[in-house]
Amino acid sequence: MVTRRSVIQVLGATAMSGGLIPGARAVVSPQVRDAGCRSDMRQIGPLLPTPPAALKRWMGARYGAFLCWSPSTLMGKEFSWTRNVDVPVSVYDNLYRRFAPKEFDADEWVRVLQQGGFRYAVFVTKHHDGFAMWNTKTTRYSIMNTPLGRDVLLEISEACRRANFPLCLYYSIADLYQPDCIGSRYANGVDLGPPGLELPPGQRPDFERYVRYMKAQLEELLKNYGSVLAWWFDGGWMKEWTYERGVDLLKFIRSFQPETLADQRVGCAYNGSVYMPTWFPTDTRYVGDYAVLEVDLPRFNRKIPWEYTTPANGRSYAWTPGPYGDPQEWLSNLVKSACGDGNYLLGLTPAASGRFDPPLVDKLREAAPWLERYGDAIFETRGGPYLRTNVYGSTCRGNRIYVHIYDVTLTHLTLPALPLTITGSYMLNGGTVHVTQSAGGVHVEIASNDMETPATIIVLEVNGSAVNVSPIGELPVNRNAAVLSSNSDPASNANVCDGDPCTYWRSDGSTEKCWLEFDLGRVRTVSRAILLEGYYQGEDANIREAELLVQTGSGWQRVAEIRAWGAGTPQAKAFDNWPMAVFHQEIRFKAIDTRHIWLKIKRATAAPVIHEFDVYER
Repeated sequence: MVTRRSVIQVLGATAMSGGLIPGARAVVSPQVRDAGCRSDMRQIGPLLPTPPAALKRWMGARYGAFLCWSPSTLMGKEFSWTRNVDVPVSVYDNLYRRFAPKEFDADEWVRVLQQGGFRYAVFVTKHHDGFAMWNTKTTRYSIMNTPLGRDVLLEISEACRRANFPLCLYYSIADLYQPDCIGSRYANGVDLGPPGLELPPGQRPDFERYVRYMKAQLEELLKNYGSVLAWWFDGGWMKEWTYERGVDLLKFIRSFQPETLADQRVGCAYNGSVYMPTWFPTDTRYVGDYAVLEVDLPRFNRKIPWEYTTPANGRSYAWTPGPYGDPQEWLSNLVKSACGDGNYLLGLTPAASGRFDPPLVDKLREAAPWLERYGDAIFETRGGPYLRTNVYGSTCRGNRIYVHIYDVTLTHLTLPALPLTITGSYMLNGGTVHVTQSAGGVHVEIASNDMETPATIIVLEVNGSAVNVSPIGELPVNRNAAVLSSNSDPASNANVCDGDPCTYWRSDGSTEKCWLEFDLGRVRTVSRAILLEGYYQGEDANIREAELLVQTGSGWQRVAEIRAWGAGTPQAKAFDNWPMAVFHQEIRFKAIDTRHIWLKIKRATAAPVIHEFDVYER
């Protein structure tokens, strides 16, 4: 595993050599080339090596269930985040006294998950509210002091063991119940309320004491509940949760289970001004084995293992009354995550009764046949070699490339050239496909009645290892295009689309109303863009609001607004400090024909710096 900086640099270097984007060339202006940008970053990596066998098993599983269950289900609202906001602290902290899920059956949970096609589960042992869902000696605020009075985690872990179903555990570093967890109360512009406990008279909050409390809880979890494939840490928004503490915590859990994994939030996700739960929060000083993301589907990334998560109800990870989402959307997220070389974690929470809602179970059953039939193209694969677009992607294993076509109207598709020879091709659904290969690309033709949702899957058999092929992407339509900008000196304009992330364009004027205009040379169809403000997410992240416009026969037309979460809400200011790439991994919009594209920066905290702005046909 390497750093975010090296990932982008390596991809950029690959693009420039022709392995990623054929024909690309760089236009380098020395005065705007970062001296610290190097393509050879092999000596930089995580401080604590990742256990390779555990990582391979975790990545091969691809499809996980996120079980966010606690006394908060009694409210029918999101948990932790509603404390002191929608629910008074005195009410929230006493929900456990009424928690009596008489229908809880751990074996039934696992059966539902396995029949739904899931390959692993992540169970929330303690969320930000501090409530412990296991038999702990560290606090009375636990499942053992509810009317249920049973160790649900023990029952779940034993059910997973009997079914040979991998179990991962979520644990929040933040704890609203413990007064020693300094800084946990205020998160992303929300006041989550005072601690549930009071310290003895004369005693002051002590974060070091809280860390000892946290380690005592984690030691119980590590010793008493079997093997944990991976840890989903969260809630590290406190200033007190430093990078060094994250390193120490990962060393601590590996002292009990050397083969366990941890996400990047075990380390310092606080960058000095805001909690930043995105890839890895620093360049070379990071800890963790994989990244977890909740906001936007990540781009293709084969260097950093990742997991994307959404709730099945589309509203919250906790149980709330109302309908569930579309199984086709869940499968689409899984397919697109796998094609990006990532995992997909679907939030499934039982009701307060202890059982999954029947409508949810029905929808899981609805999705299961597709997974049974086409799982070979998802599980135990790697993303690529074709980079995912908004109409197709690919996975691979051995000498097979699985091309996933998302658009059911795309019966004729030309893929970029492949450096291996195709020796055979077929459709997983038994349909007929015609594949021809040339130096110019791979042409695929499919009968319209053989197209399926969420993806039509074509298998290409090749004369070599597909996973060893360097990622292959489509050429941005604005690569080396003519560029105008708001700068008085145009010298660095070309750097914004030269294919080299080591060069950049910086606004020389106001932080508002600066702009870049691209002339594509001829009318092109466009539907997607990627904005890189720095080598890695979080660096040079000054842009807070922008819009993308294209010129049509009737004038300039806005096709995308680029802004943070929470506009017009109390949380807006907090989210305003997050890197724009957290919210917009890719800028997606309805396909439109144009020759001229206009990127307008409407607001920024400092002079905008753009290392690369790529616009794609699809």
